[in-house]
Amino acid sequence: MRALAGTLLLGCGLLATGCRWLATPVWPGSPPQPTDLPLVERVVPPPDVSAAGDPSAPPPAQGYYQLTADECRDLACKNSSAANLIEASVVVDPGCFAHLSGRDAVDLLRVTAAGHLSREARNRSAAAALTLYYRILELELKSDVLANSVQEVDALLKLAETLEQKGFKPADDTHALKKQRMELTGDAAKLRSAITRLNAELKSLLAIDPGTPGLILPADQVKVVPDPLDPQLAVQVGLATRPDLNLLRSVANAVDVRTLAAAKRVLSGLVPVLAAVSRPTDPPSLLTPFVDGMAKAEGSAVRKQLTGLLHDREREAAKDIRAAVDEWTTARDLVAVARQKFELDTQRVDELTKRAATGQTVEPDLSKAKLDLLKTEADLISAVTAWKVADVKAREAMGLLCCE
Repeated sequence: MRALAGTLLLGCGLLATGCRWLATPVWPGSPPQPTDLPLVERVVPPPDVSAAGDPSAPPPAQGYYQLTADECRDLACKNSSAANLIEASVVVDPGCFAHLSGRDAVDLLRVTAAGHLSREARNRSAAAALTLYYRILELELKSDVLANSVQEVDALLKLAETLEQKGFKPADDTHALKKQRMELTGDAAKLRSAITRLNAELKSLLAIDPGTPGLILPADQVKVVPDPLDPQLAVQVGLATRPDLNLLRSVANAVDVRTLAAAKRVLSGLVPVLAAVSRPTDPPSLLTPFVDGMAKAEGSAVRKQLTGLLHDREREAAKDIRAAVDEWTTARDLVAVARQKFELDTQRVDELTKRAATGQTVEPDLSKAKLDLLKTEADLISAVTAWKVADVKAREAMGLLCCE
């Protein structure tokens, strides 16, 4: 026993010496123990990048799924998870006694409400999918511009190295050109990563297995329309079309003694705070005129609540639609500015190309002009896709995406 006790004491001493934190056991639920760290001089170790190597080459082509914007919208509307869950939750009793006690009126209200809610959810899903679709289109177009930019930098770099070998001082610094090429290579890596991420998000919305190797390739040519959007007409269309507003109209028109409980549930779902002041149980709508009169009075109150909420939502909807139309108009104006810059740089490249054809030494200036043209082309692509995303937002605000 003495030997065993000595061994235990020795083991505890070793633990206390080697692991100081074990000297003060911490039990579950006890307050945190203070931590003492020694003070040292400021020494920040630099990162070790010796194993990073050269920038990786682009991965081999995975294949593409060509998709139009209409196909993207239709798939997103069809495969909206929220909308499908809403519609699946509405089960109507087809029994022969369904018409008793207003059951048929309640079922009709539930089906109508589910239809409006599902259309609103599909409209949102279509907007999200189309936004991703045009973002992917933007990056795919920019990837071609980026590849052409690398070629132009390589041409400038080759010209500078040739001049240095011949003993001449090149117009462009070789060191700066090499750094510029590395930056373009890094941009290409970021672009590939962004394309992969956006594809995964879009595939999920379209019910495409995200693990499939192919990438989605937008097949549409984006064409900027010449005619502006009429804000007043857009508001009129939106107020008549938006599912969230039509839901309120339908439920307000259907409120009576039979559908009171169902209407109150819809109202509480739209404004959850009302659940805190609603009556926990509904009185029976049969038997006594007193109870029936109470239900009629409460039905009138619920109808007024729905009508008031409808007016508030209409004002909000009109404001959102006007803001979306204004954003659409601004985005289209920015496309015109970007096009003018692109045409100006195109003229510069054409002039230098003609001078080069006559034997003038303008190769460095021509390569720089081509790089400037590629940059303005990328800016034009961004402006066009930004306008298209604004167009999607405007149609979403009007509730048109899944009923066009």
